[in-house]
Amino acid sequence: MEYDRETGRRLGLGLIVFGLFLVAAYVVRAFIAVVVFALFLYYSVRPIHRFLRRFGIPQRLRALLAITLFGVPFLILLVYTIGIVVIETQTLIEAYDVQDQVLGRGLEAFDIAALDLDALQEALTSASAQSSILAALFSLSGALSVVGNAFVQFMILVVLTYYMLVDGPRLRAWILANFDDTGIIRRYVEEVDPELSMTLFGNIVNVFVTAIMGVIVFFTYNFFAPEPAQLPFPGLLAALAGIGSLIPVVGIKLVYIPVGIGLAAAVVAAGQTALLLYVGVFFVVAGVFVDFIPDFFIRALISGDNTHTGMLLLSYIVGPTVFGFYGLFLLPILLILFINATYILLPYVLWGEDTPAQQTRLEDFGGPEREAPPVATAEKPDTTPMVED
Repeated sequence: MEYDRETGRRLGLGLIVFGLFLVAAYVVRAFIAVVVFALFLYYSVRPIHRFLRRFGIPQRLRALLAITLFGVPFLILLVYTIGIVVIETQTLIEAYDVQDQVLGRGLEAFDIAALDLDALQEALTSASAQSSILAALFSLSGALSVVGNAFVQFMILVVLTYYMLVDGPRLRAWILANFDDTGIIRRYVEEVDPELSMTLFGNIVNVFVTAIMGVIVFFTYNFFAPEPAQLPFPGLLAALAGIGSLIPVVGIKLVYIPVGIGLAAAVVAAGQTALLLYVGVFFVVAGVFVDFIPDFFIRALISGDNTHTGMLLLSYIVGPTVFGFYGLFLLPILLILFINATYILLPYVLWGEDTPAQQTRLEDFGGPEREAPPVATAEKPDTTPMVED
């Protein structure tokens, strides 16, 4: 191909655009966890944002209200948890007179009457004391840095979610209008968007379903169980079990199994080993109604229609192992993007826009109770995919 100035200009601009995309990718990589959680939060609050539309509320105000209404229950739970921890800690200190014991030992070790001011000044000005003070200042600076970084990431999370709610539809329309002459990207987006919405919002639905099941099970258990075998703060435990359901398979177990072990230890310490029967009932009931049913059946019902439930469950388990804690949502997102790209984009890449995609789905080949479609024989080769009516 003959080289001309127009080609060179396009090549130069292409390199500049490629460099800008690399810089943008680097920035996103630095905040990948925030971006992933922003996507999760966006799909979680979008149904609330759309529900508020019927009241005639302006779009920007709707976005703020949706984020606020979504965050209020978790904020209440956080304040409630901190309040219970503070109250229980204060009760423990008063019960065992910890404050007076610590203060008394401190006064004994640090005899004020025998304090020598010259020796104190010399100790404070010594090299070891100064290094200890510097180490304490560095530790305080590190703690403040962690808090500041967490606050910045939280603000980025809220801002990203807000602008995806406000400007997301316009951005989608702009991309489709300028870069989708064939309509294949529109088809891909129309398949991926509801699948992501149903899957990610389904996690939030599962949180509330698990919490409600926990409230019913834990309060019912306390109604029948005698006092030494009763659960402490059943409402809080139910809420924590709901949040734990965000981590499939193991999340809820991290709540009720330690609580059950603590109950068993308390019963044994009280010398009432006969009440271990109630602890066993608690393990069975919590394992079935709070753990197994919501984690496998409810999650399967509220997952996407086109994503295999087993693959989605594996992505929830494998994601944190591969990517870290944010992989809990990143790998399911990538799984949905990959499956729909294989079904929609790959046939277009292989056969072109004039060839209709004849890609079949996994469910087209039967299931546990369905017969798979017949396969073409060698004598009569048939390249058309067999699809059940």
